[in-house]
Amino acid sequence: MLKEVLPLDKGISSSGIRDRILDLGNQLDADIERDIAQLPGCVADDQVRESSHVASVSVDSAWLRNCDFRTDASCHVNIVAGRATFKDGPPKLYAYVHKEVTSAAARLDQFLSRNGEAIDERVTVISDDGGEFAKTIEGSKLARGRILDWFHIAMKFRAAQRSVFGSNVIDSMERESVEDEINHAKWLVWHGKGSKALERIKALDSRLLAREGYEFKTLWWNLNNVSIT
Repeated sequence: MLKEVLPLDKGISSSGIRDRILDLGNQLDADIERDIAQLPGCVADDQVRESSHVASVSVDSAWLRNCDFRTDASCHVNIVAGRATFKDGPPKLYAYVHKEVTSAAARLDQFLSRNGEAIDERVTVISDDGGEFAKTIEGSKLARGRILDWFHIAMKFRAAQRSVFGSNVIDSMERESVEDEINHAKWLVWHGKGSKALERIKALDSRLLAREGYEFKTLWWNLNNVSIT
């Protein structure tokens, strides 16, 4: 690709580099759209099985600053990037600009299908809790659900811990014990004891519900976000 886009032995202008990159991107998009058009139809849920080749897919997104060279306008674009791990081979990557694709679900299915997943197989996706990717999973023929990655789980616990110190329904003497309860719940999650962690968070929430003004405060909101996760 570097030889095609950036010939190092020839001096070419920045506009020439840009045009070559756009041409290559258009070719790749056309190839992907052809694959999507040829994807087979879905099968009934009772006929599907765990993927025999793809172990998992992890997906995240980021906002990048973009300058439109035609109008000199500046904006931000949402880049979605995924990484598939396999049971018998090196990982592979895919990415796209969220607003520039016709169907994010079809892009995911094309990537999985090209890398060996059969139409009667399903794979679990690991991602953040962004709402736009939830719709991708719902529309996918080859992904059956998603779980939150470790980083974003940790961020939810961190938000709950921080809101303890800003809560006016907990006095200063009790804050440390409430924070310890949240830390213990996080420890349980880290050691594969999710159900016990959920019990602990719910017990703490029930205890605090007796306080006037607790419900719908930041701490209440963050503890419930941890429970939903």
